[in-house]
Amino acid sequence: MAEIARLSGCNDWIGLDFVERERPPSDLMQLGIRLHLSDLSLSNTISELENFGVRRLRKAVHDWMQKADLQPASDANPDHIALDETVIRINGQQFWLYAVTRNP
Repeated sequence: MAEIARLSGCNDWIGLDFVERERPPSDLMQLGIRLHLSDLSLSNTISELENFGVRRLRKAVHDWMQKADLQPASDANPDHIALDETVIRINGQQFWLYAVTRNP
C-alpha cells in the first residue's frame, strides 16, 4: 500500500521540459512523401529516410501523407506508359528487347 500512496499524490513535480517534438527537415519530409507516392511501401520509405538520420514510425509517415492531402491536378493526363527492356542472346549475339505498354 505504501507504493500506491506514493504514486497517488500530486505529480506537478514531474518536469517534462526535456520532451521536445523533433521535427525532421521539411525537405526530408517531402522526400518521404514522394517516395511513398512512387509506390514505395511505408516500411521501405522509413528505411530510406533512416539513411538520412530520420527515424520515424510508419504511422508518422502515414500521417504526413494524410496531412499533405495531395490531389491529382485536374488537367493531368491519366495515361501512363510502361517501358521494359532486357538483353536477349540469339546465336551468341546480344540484342536489346524493348516492350512498351500504354495504360489508358
